[in-house]
Amino acid sequence: MMKNSGSELKVYFPYKTIRKEQDRLLKDALQAIKEKKHLLAHAPTGLGKTAAVLCPAISYALAEQKTVFFLTPKISQHEIAVQLIKDLNKKFNLDILGVDLVGRRYMCSNPFLSDAENSAFYELCKRLRKKEACDFFANAFGFTPAQRARAKLYFKELKKSYRGIWHHLELKDYCEAFQGANNAGLCSYEIALKLARKANVIIADYFHLLNPQIQRIVLQKSGKELDESIVIVDEAHNLPERLRKLLSATLSTKTLEKAKEELEKINQKDPIERIKLLREALKKLAKEKLSSEVSEALVQKEAFEKLIEYDLEEVSFEFRDLALDYLEAFPVGRSYLLKVANFIEKWLAQDESFIRIIKRSASKISLQLKALDPSIVSKPIFSETHTSILMSGTLLPTKMYADLLGFEEERTLLREYRSPFPKENKLTLIVPTVTTKYSERNFEEYKRIAEILHKIISNIPGNVAVFFPSFELLEAIGALLEELTSKKVLKQKERMNSKERFNLLNEFRMSAKEGAVLLAVAAGSFAEGIDYIGEQLLASIIVGIPLREMDLEQKCLIEYYQHKFGAGWHYGYLYPAIARAIQAAGRVIRDRNDRGVVVFLDKRYTWQNYAKCFPKDMEKIVTQEPERYIKEFWEKCK
Repeated sequence: MMKNSGSELKVYFPYKTIRKEQDRLLKDALQAIKEKKHLLAHAPTGLGKTAAVLCPAISYALAEQKTVFFLTPKISQHEIAVQLIKDLNKKFNLDILGVDLVGRRYMCSNPFLSDAENSAFYELCKRLRKKEACDFFANAFGFTPAQRARAKLYFKELKKSYRGIWHHLELKDYCEAFQGANNAGLCSYEIALKLARKANVIIADYFHLLNPQIQRIVLQKSGKELDESIVIVDEAHNLPERLRKLLSATLSTKTLEKAKEELEKINQKDPIERIKLLREALKKLAKEKLSSEVSEALVQKEAFEKLIEYDLEEVSFEFRDLALDYLEAFPVGRSYLLKVANFIEKWLAQDESFIRIIKRSASKISLQLKALDPSIVSKPIFSETHTSILMSGTLLPTKMYADLLGFEEERTLLREYRSPFPKENKLTLIVPTVTTKYSERNFEEYKRIAEILHKIISNIPGNVAVFFPSFELLEAIGALLEELTSKKVLKQKERMNSKERFNLLNEFRMSAKEGAVLLAVAAGSFAEGIDYIGEQLLASIIVGIPLREMDLEQKCLIEYYQHKFGAGWHYGYLYPAIARAIQAAGRVIRDRNDRGVVVFLDKRYTWQNYAKCFPKDMEKIVTQEPERYIKEFWEKCK
């Protein structure tokens, strides 16, 4: 336990010691909470940021009757927070009540919904509840007065066993094993929301609070208020892009064709005409706006709507109902009719800070609604909270994230913390002799890159990951590298499914002893959110700068940020690319005992615009002879 100087608030901390930078973060978090300010924290891996932020938040919440929301982008990240609450309760004999809340789909035990995917699941679940046809929901919440009375008794029985916090899988197992009416268990999602009414801490996904529709339900059922809540967002560097995707939508001729097939299967002839009309509207827009030289163009909202004879809002409602009819008749887990309905709903609802693009590829025509401003969602939420704390190992520059998400300058603290790992355990090099800059791409440059990669890889006594800006460069340079290296080369492919990604990652990890080379893209699943333990990865090489393709959406994003912040090129293009590069580089050192090499392979990393995006404590050596420094580094490590 620690006591903050000048205050009676006791901060509960479950560990014997606290590291210097961890203590800085804890005190900054406590200051923000006490002063009802926000904190944006660049906090590197290994700092212990979860404990540093959650402990003061929980301590304050207990003293002042607040609620802590701990939001993460991945379910796997919940376990650390769950264990921390258990440790606090055990060490200090506290009675912190926590709830681990994941999406309704992942907590569902109804066998009828087991194969439903994404939005199809939520629509089917909603219909089942509307028809009062889910026994699990009836046992947990109830449709009729008699069912609600019985649900209260079931919940009372559950609370006898519930102590502190359960991981969501523990809660789901209990609810499935519970013997309720009709031989059904309890809906663990509804039970979690019931438990949340008394909870001090709610661990949840981003979108439980940051999706306005889901937020309303969660706050209403849990009885919580934003202004009485401390909201902590982990891995917050993902937030702007995730919010933009939440608001965006796409309709394509391929989707419409699939939707037509669904209508044919359920023998619905009249709606097929409306599908055909939508398809013809896309074709007319493409013919009007595109040519053999122009594959994408901006369109106005009205340009699409005037081509449709029907009330689009009514069409959306109709297709949503028909999608559910299709899913009940053919429980395949997804519906393209539902995708059409969702697109129309978003298209009609959004106007400002959005662009609309008609696009043609070899296989389809697409109409895209693209959000440019994530603060449309985030600003109203964060401005209402008691305190919001956003943290990540790559939240640089912090001012950019504050601007993009709509934080008020006078109410926001921006902080950068140093890595807690020994500096001698990592060698960071910049090799400025090559580039993947578009205007300088050619076979000779690719060959030079492959030769430098070979020299580096030859001096690494184990696994190496090489991250490229795109699959195109991965294939072109990777083919040349394969001819040079004697190590096994493993390649990430476009559109790999989860099983293929798992198998590739497992093969790479199992190759640590003899050493292999993993070729992947810097903005992909192998570059972020994956831990390579111990000697599973000894070097990370970032080839080029992972800039987004300069398509129409990217150009509009840069223009929008220039108009709003005067920093379009930086906020919309350069800074996010460097963040992706640093994320890929961060795969090497995940523990204070890890040793490894990071190489940034492009002359642009020495340019001021790019260099200032790196963490202040990252010591870099600029060299044309990376192999010399790498040899010396591994000699010292022996």
